[in-house]
Amino acid sequence: MLFSAAILQTTVMPRFALWGVRPDLMLLVVVSWSLLRGTKEGLQWALGGGLLLDLLSGGPFGAATLSLALSSVVASLGEVTVSRGTAWLPVAASLMATALYDLTYMLVLQLAGRPVLWGLGLARVIVPSMALNGLATYPTYWTLRWLNRRVGIEKIEW
Repeated sequence: MLFSAAILQTTVMPRFALWGVRPDLMLLVVVSWSLLRGTKEGLQWALGGGLLLDLLSGGPFGAATLSLALSSVVASLGEVTVSRGTAWLPVAASLMATALYDLTYMLVLQLAGRPVLWGLGLARVIVPSMALNGLATYPTYWTLRWLNRRVGIEKIEW
């Protein structure tokens, strides 16, 4: 699943760019899985998916992994503090996770010595990315919820 999401994100998703940004499929997969399966499984998917994205991107190695891991942990907090039946939880979690992912990635870029224009990044990357990911949240979440039920694996409590 993670390999498919990484390949789709790097090859197909750029064709769906709006406002100069594209949906972050791997982020939406990780956020959805974190909500469905909890922090530990979400973090495992974040680490695996992040490594795949890092291998396929031209960014600093570890930027996607760190960004996805932090986003997964924040998204899975909603599982603990908010009722799972809340219809707006997946969108709220994806909006928060998108902002955190993009901010963390930009910080890693700056620490790696790459120029980062924070104001422009906020206006042209983070806000449009939040809007696009917000629109793509439910199809991703529903697909993974279906997969989670279809596979029939019970959530493992540690």
